[in-house]
Amino acid sequence: MSSEIQDEYALVLDSLMPSLRNSYEQMKILCSSDSNFDYSQAIANRLRAFYLAQLGTKEFLDKKVAQAGSDFFVETILFFMKLFNDVEDLGLEIKSEQAIQRKRNSLRPDITIWRGSELLAVIECKTQLGWHRHNWDTHFKDRENKIKESFPKSQIFLVVMSGSNWRGFGNDPRVGKQLFCLLKSGTWPTTLSVNYDEAVIETRIEKLFHQLVNLRSDTSCIAV
Repeated sequence: MSSEIQDEYALVLDSLMPSLRNSYEQMKILCSSDSNFDYSQAIANRLRAFYLAQLGTKEFLDKKVAQAGSDFFVETILFFMKLFNDVEDLGLEIKSEQAIQRKRNSLRPDITIWRGSELLAVIECKTQLGWHRHNWDTHFKDRENKIKESFPKSQIFLVVMSGSNWRGFGNDPRVGKQLFCLLKSGTWPTTLSVNYDEAVIETRIEKLFHQLVNLRSDTSCIAV
């Protein structure tokens, strides 16, 4: 009879969900007592930890490609958006990959914000726009038009993790209103350090979060 397997890595995985819940509750207390809580820093730090862990796994196991971070990026934005919603007592319903209509092949955006059956906002999340760096705006507008066919008052936002591998949003007037790029060009989570440097932030995520306050009472305007 084989001896009991002692797998330290499995124990770490077992602790992830309790740690996620504890982190949420601890940050909720911190945010409630600190109106200047830095959501952008918290998001960047969590991305740093994830991407470095995946890079280490890739190197240790001699993988050619590291695990994709797209799902983790969505989960991270979702985590802190829900946290902001709770701390500010906005009463919004924030979901991920929720079909916006009850029909086959309905769109399932990365993040949606609801008030009952009313779709208030859609947040699409991309780690970078390398594949669509030349025509991202066409894709974005097409997505926006499809959503507004059913929910004309809904707001559509695009959040990109890094400006690496594409030209960025430049001087587009929608930056900070509809378009958000968290990390500057040349900055990838694996290049970040534990000692946070605000200079790496391109567009602060707080500019998006603060617009949730407007969504609670007015779906027809976007804050500047």
